[in-house]
Amino acid sequence: MNTSYILGFLRQLQANNSKLWMDQHREQYQEARQCFTELVAYAIDELQQLDATLYGVKPQECLFRINKNDFSKKGEAPYKGRMGAGISEGGRHSPYANYILVLEPGGRSRIGGGMANPTPAQLALVREEIDYNPGELEAILLAPDFKAQFGTLQGDKMQGTPKGYSKSHTALGLLQHKQYLALHYFTDEEICNLSFLKQLKPLYTTVKPLHDFLNRTVE
Repeated sequence: MNTSYILGFLRQLQANNSKLWMDQHREQYQEARQCFTELVAYAIDELQQLDATLYGVKPQECLFRINKNDFSKKGEAPYKGRMGAGISEGGRHSPYANYILVLEPGGRSRIGGGMANPTPAQLALVREEIDYNPGELEAILLAPDFKAQFGTLQGDKMQGTPKGYSKSHTALGLLQHKQYLALHYFTDEEICNLSFLKQLKPLYTTVKPLHDFLNRTVE
């Protein structure tokens, strides 16, 4: 679980983001990926104590590819400058909210959860749930632990009013979200000395009520 090695490799990748460089450093990439896989396995072990739906989930199901989706754009770097995992029942691409674990240099490493890429149909169901129960989500977001660890609900928002809802809706700010995320960021120093591991379970514990709310729209 050598997080210093992971961040070191990612810094080099960010500075030399090309297929040629990656091909020349494939062995280092495999070592960094193995270190990250061990970290994700540790996170899953911690999470299984909080969320019974995660029993049986394997790290490999949760790892995001380091390749960007589209290599065809001329001049665009082909690789992400980070390693990430979305932990949920069914793995990273399941419709359920993901517990998030990302290592990225420059103080961009983060832990938390939520829905980053809901489908239009799923987003409609989340908004419907908010419309029915705005007070429940507001209470989750206003809980002292949530505010202390995550601040507020994060993620992209639309500028206008979602179709089918009033501009005067009491929860308009929540309905405008296109992503529903709670993320806590760490410095590179915190990641390298592993002090962040002590915060994994508390952070995931705090984000679980948000997951419970969002996952009702899936079930």
